[in-house]
Amino acid sequence: IALSDELRMLAFSRGILVNDSSLISSITERIKSESVGTVLLGVPKTLSGGESAMTKEVLAFQAKLRATLPENIELETRDERLTSIIAETNIRARELPKKKREQKSLRDEEAARILLQEYLDTSK
Repeated sequence: IALSDELRMLAFSRGILVNDSSLISSITERIKSESVGTVLLGVPKTLSGGESAMTKEVLAFQAKLRATLPENIELETRDERLTSIIAETNIRARELPKKKREQKSLRDEEAARILLQEYLDTSK
């Protein structure tokens, strides 16, 4: 999860949500508690820009999520290609202990932050 400041200038990592049966309710709770107006969903694609099996799963999730969101909440998608690689590079640059650097959740948080920051930077 990543959230921006009210001015939509900076993205901040805000933890992870477990992909289980309560995921959508966890998202909607976060939307309410953080006064979110737009949800950005990263869509994984192949390096050539094609769809993978995971792309189809995410698009199916998008439809379920859209059905539960209030009408005033926008749901946008964005290609998330290479965000994990950039996240890995950013994490290595922080010189964290190896055990911390290898945590998948840290990479996922940073990738979400990067995805949101790119979105904020291009939607000004």
